[in-house]
Formats: sequence, structure tokens, C-alpha cells
Amino acid sequence: MTRKEQKEFRRQQIFQTALQLFVQQGYYGTKTSQISKCAGISEGLLFHYFPTKENLLEELVRFGIIGMQTPAQIEAANGLDFFYQFLIMLFKFLKQNPFIAQMFVFMAHVVRSEDIPAHIREMAISVDPIQDSCHRIKEGQADGSIRAGDPIALSNMYWCCVHGLMEQYSLNPSISLPEPEWVVDMLRAKPDCQAEAKSKI
Repeated sequence: MTRKEQKEFRRQQIFQTALQLFVQQGYYGTKTSQISKCAGISEGLLFHYFPTKENLLEELVRFGIIGMQTPAQIEAANGLDFFYQFLIMLFKFLKQNPFIAQMFVFMAHVVRSEDIPAHIREMAISVDPIQDSCHRIKEGQADGSIRAGDPIALSNMYWCCVHGLMEQYSLNPSISLPEPEWVVDMLRAKPDCQAEAKSKI
């Protein structure tokens, strides 16, 4: 392992350890001494990578934001396919990196917790998958793949399901994940709705 690879490995080790402790104990409930001990390093080495606990928290949130922006890069055949492809990608990554489920729980905690520094909380709030997915819902309603209804309500339903799955998976990684089709069926237009949409084209 090269020096650069070793440095990145150590950084990811600290990330994952801090993430787990922040999820379990909260930000203020977690001490840097606990993070370093669980990561198997000295507290001095921890501060070499992250000068303060707040700096570590901020970097974790930045990492979470990058993940939350990933859906925007998905290429989909229609509105409904976007939500299907996202689940395919998420479940694949989840099997490779179970800590991703904890990241979902962590980001939700950062958004709603009062013990998070204001500027970091604002960073997390700036990315809203429910609002950001509304145009995909509208596209799906226009092409007949997504059922009629309030786009915000439909987007909220989908993302609440995803967050619930991630929360359960973070508690029990051995739990079976649902088939992506089961989840997107909540959004799927009924056959008669699809026929009606096509007749209007």
C-alpha cells in the first residue's frame, strides 16, 4: 500500500468510525477520544486528519451531500424508471458498503437535530431529495409511467420508504432488502391511466 493509499484508508476508517458513533450517540454525545479508540489510532493522529470534531462532522456532511446529489446523474427511460434505477444503484452500493445506510440515518439526524452547529445544519438542509425529485414525478405523470397525484406527496412517499429501509438496514444489515419493483409500484400508474395519458398525446 502506497503512502497515499494508506492515508486515504486511514481517513475512511475515521469517517466510518465517527459515522457509526454519531448515529449511535449523537454528535455532542461522542467524544474524539472514543472515535480514536474505536478506530484503533491515537487521538493525536485523529487530529492530524481532522483538527476538530466539528471539522470531522462537516466533512462527513459534505460526503453525505455528494451522495444525495448522485440521483441527478441517473439516466432513465422515463419518469418511473428514474426511481427504479436509483434503487438498483443504492442496493448495489449498500451490499458493497453497508455504512451507506448509516449515512442516510446520519444526514436525517443532522437536518433535524438542534445540537448540530447551524452552518453545518444549513449545508445538510440545502439538499432536499423530496423537492429535487418532484420534476421526475411530473415527467413520469406526463409520460404515463407515474400515477396521478400531488408530486410532493408522491416524492415524499417514495423517499420516506427509502429512508425507512436504510434505517432498518443500519440496525440489521442481514435484513433482506425488498425488490426495487415493490417500492416503485407505489408510484406506478395504473394501466388505464397509462392508456388515458397516451390518448392525449
